[in-house]
Amino acid sequence: MVFQAVGKLLGYKKHSSSSKPLKGKRKPNPDVDRLCLDPRYVSARIVDTDILMLVALPKGVNMDEWLATNASAFYNHVSLLYGAISEYCTVANCPTMTAWYTQFQWTDEKGRKRKCSAPQYADYAATIVQKLLTDEELVPTKHCKEFPKSFRPAIQKIFRLLFHLLGHIYTSHFKAVLKLELHPHLNTLYLHFLLFCAEFHLLDSKEMALSEDLTTALIRSSPQPRNSGVQPWKS
Repeated sequence: MVFQAVGKLLGYKKHSSSSKPLKGKRKPNPDVDRLCLDPRYVSARIVDTDILMLVALPKGVNMDEWLATNASAFYNHVSLLYGAISEYCTVANCPTMTAWYTQFQWTDEKGRKRKCSAPQYADYAATIVQKLLTDEELVPTKHCKEFPKSFRPAIQKIFRLLFHLLGHIYTSHFKAVLKLELHPHLNTLYLHFLLFCAEFHLLDSKEMALSEDLTTALIRSSPQPRNSGVQPWKS
């Protein structure tokens, strides 16, 4: 199943060709595109472990528990990376929340949309994610309690918000990431995150298609897992 996730990621271009463009889409910034796609940086990783193995649902583990555990872990890692570049992400530098050449508005719990700066968006996202992950009714910690039907939509919301934050880091602060020599961490986290989302259908294909070039470049530059006995994947 995890290898199907790779196929999904590499196949989004064909799938999304007939999709309508997202509202707010603006012209790409060639400098940003070339920088994060530069072979010197795109191949950087902190580990050569087979990330696909980290995505697969372990035998005997409840899927909802697996999703909740990974959501918490991804949130912590994204928070650490965003915190590292937060001094560059100010209202003055990032007056709107942009990621992958798309401007995102914040939607509150009543469905009302509002424009906000990137640091405001990040703060709102952190508040919501923490609230959802610590809600005992939504994410039960007691063995006898089952996950409610509202759990999956909530988890999808968490991953969507984290995807926006990762996209903002790549498209607005990649120079800062390079300056801090954090690009191996960002690349590893992003690839793991996207493969996980594809495997468990946590993000809309239209949104994932926004970062298709980077995703494809990262997958193609990934080292073949050691002693895996499988052939390198092809697009």
